This record gives sequence, C-alpha cells and structure tokens, in this order.
Amino acid sequence: MPLRIGFAEVDITPPLGTRMAGFFEDRRVEGIHDPLFCRAMAIDNGEHPLIILTCDLLSLKGATVHAAREAIATATGVAPDGIAMSATHTHTGPATSRIFLRPPSEEYVAQLARDLPAAATAAWANRRPAELGVGWGFEGKLSHNRRFMMRSTKEVVMHPPKGSTDILYQEGKVDPEVGVISARTPDGQPMGCLLNFACHVNVVGGSQVSADYPGQFAAAMKARQGAGHVGLFANGCCGNLCQIDVYDPDLEDWGHEWAHYMGERLADDVLEIEAGMAYTGELKLDSRLVELQLPMRRIPDSLLDWAREVQQKPELQNIVDSTYAGMAFELREEVRSSPTFPGIVQALRIGDVGVVMLPGEVFVEFGLDIKLNSPAQRTFVVELSNGVVGYVPTREAFAGKGYEQRTATSSRLSPVAGELMVDAALSMLDSMFL
Repeated sequence: MPLRIGFAEVDITPPLGTRMAGFFEDRRVEGIHDPLFCRAMAIDNGEHPLIILTCDLLSLKGATVHAAREAIATATGVAPDGIAMSATHTHTGPATSRIFLRPPSEEYVAQLARDLPAAATAAWANRRPAELGVGWGFEGKLSHNRRFMMRSTKEVVMHPPKGSTDILYQEGKVDPEVGVISARTPDGQPMGCLLNFACHVNVVGGSQVSADYPGQFAAAMKARQGAGHVGLFANGCCGNLCQIDVYDPDLEDWGHEWAHYMGERLADDVLEIEAGMAYTGELKLDSRLVELQLPMRRIPDSLLDWAREVQQKPELQNIVDSTYAGMAFELREEVRSSPTFPGIVQALRIGDVGVVMLPGEVFVEFGLDIKLNSPAQRTFVVELSNGVVGYVPTREAFAGKGYEQRTATSSRLSPVAGELMVDAALSMLDSMFL
C-alpha cells in the first residue's frame, strides 16, 4: 500500500510561574523567549503504522508516556509498540518529572497528558499520500565531549574552564552523525522531517522558556521550507556531550545567539542531506518494545554517613552538597523498595534504517556501540525516550568519577545498565533485519 504520512505540532508552552527543570536552583518561569512544542509524525504503510513524537521538554515521566501511549493506541489503532516519544532535553522548560529533590509541576503534567495524544491524533488525522526519504551526514563542530581528566586531582571534571592547562585529556567520544528522515508530497513539496543529532540541550540558560537550539532548528526549517513544515528533533546519546568547545577559549558558544547559530547550521545540514536523498512511496515498517528491569546502584553506608554530616553541620551545607545529601537518603529508600528500576527500550524499522529509543541520559559510547553492531543499513539512536531513568554512564566513567556518575536520583543505575540496554536494542534490531 502506498505511504500516507501526517505531521502535527501542539504548543506546550507553560504559563508564567511554572516550576522549571534542569538546574539545582528552584527556578520559576519569568517569561517566554520562544514557545515549546510537541511535534508528531505518523507513517502509515497500511500494515504496521508508526507514530513518533518529540517534545521540547527536559524529560518525560514513564507514567505520562504509558498513559499517552494507551490513549493514542485507542484513538488511532496503532499498536503500542509502534508509538515512540522522546524529549529534546531543553533545560529552559517546565519540570515534568522528579529529578533532584523537587517534584514536577503536577498541573503542567496533567495538561501534558492531554497534549501528547492531541499531537499524535492530529498527525494521524493529517495523513496523506507521501514519499519518505532517509539520509545521513556529518557535523563535527557543534558537539563535544564534556568530560576531562584533570592533572591536579586525577579525577574527571565536567565543563572545565576553557583553555585550562590542568586538562590532561578528554575522556570520551562524540557522535558526528546527522540522521534525517524526511517526507514530501508526491509532487515534491516538503512536509516535515525528523533530525537525529547528539548534543546536550543546555545552551541558553535563564528563567525564560525556550526550546533552545532544537526550537531554532524547527523555526529555520519552517523559514526555508514553508510555514506548514514540521521539524522534529530527536536527540542522540549525549549524556556526556555538550556544545562547549573547551579547546577554543575565544568562542562564545552559549546563549540565544549560539542556539540560533546551531539551529541554522543543523538546518543547513538537513537541506544538504535532503538534496541527495532517494524518496520512496512504499517501504517496510516494523517495531518492537521491551521493558527492562535495570539494576539500581548500591547505596553504601559511607555515603549515608557523609550525608548525615552535611545535614548536621551548617558549614558543610551548600545548594549542591545539601541536595546530594537529601538524595542519598531518598535513594536508599528506593533501593529498599525495589532493587531495579523500569526502563523501556524500543526499536523501529523504517525501510532499511533502524531507529532505537533509549530511556535516560545515555552516554554517547552506547549509541555508537548500537550503530556499530546493528544489522540495519543505518541506525539512529534517540535518548530520553519513553520515560527517564537518569544518567547512563559507561564503566570507564564510573571509574573516573564526575557529575554524571555521582550517586543521585539523576544517576541511580548500576554500571551495567547501559550494556543491558544495548543488548536489548541489538536483539530487537536482529529480529527485524536479519
């Protein structure tokens, strides 16, 4: 059956005063720099349809995703394992899940439970005859590994000072691939696209709502391909990546101006990739989904002893250590309640290309491992999908210390969690492509 594809976007900008996510400080929305959207793409070949959603949010709670998936499946008839959702990870949006010690904005989460199905069902209703193309390119200047081993401490630091002579080496890798899935009408008019690129979304900062550079990308695509164009941004594995080039002290690679630059450059990349794309009106679609029980990390008595000392001595208290002390006790109760934490891993087939959806802030090495060993012609990997499990560092990162692996509600999993996700993803890809 010929393809039918639909797109939609729903404004999910929070009201003033809403609790924000992404920092230790408890910030509230003081203004709107640019709106947030939930964007949806429905792909229907008459046999195994798919719906993909991306949201301009820091994260999505597993319970929110589950409820939305069930509502979307009921409204559209699309199988639950063919419905995928991810967050771009903007740090200038509302609090939608509990990270650190603060609860989410429950009123906003309730509204989101209505907005996610609304975007998906609108995209489903907007299906029309279309062609789909898949392509990839290379972007080596926008994303950098953010973890560095320091000479003086022999420990890893996230975001050391630019140009620091105390840097011994950069710990990890990057993923320069730009993956693109684009749709057009049979007469060649662009409809929308999904961009997969790995880089943290914390460029602008502040207390004004902003979709950061993914929002700038979507706006740039509208400006170039028409007001009806919908550009989804699906972030790659970037738990240890960011936009800051530590080796260039003179480059001001933060703020709204840099977010605009990143969005425009990624739009340039997408247009170049689309220019060489082969489009088709028929292709195979498939999907798989499994829920893993990921082992929680141990909470040693020494950590609790430190936490008690911080809580008892005012001279040791600051916003960071006080927060970590509180999280230590919270995590001990979590582990006592259950030694595992649920995380959904999902795999989609779109023609000859695989798309893997992983929960949490996943280190880039795991995404590269999946790409290297996938049986598909090409594989795109999306993090912060279908719920949030916190950071997913490598064993090397656990050994090197640093922010991402520090025991917290934002880093609750054991060192084997990422490897379990990779194995599950590759098994599902094998079942669809071999």
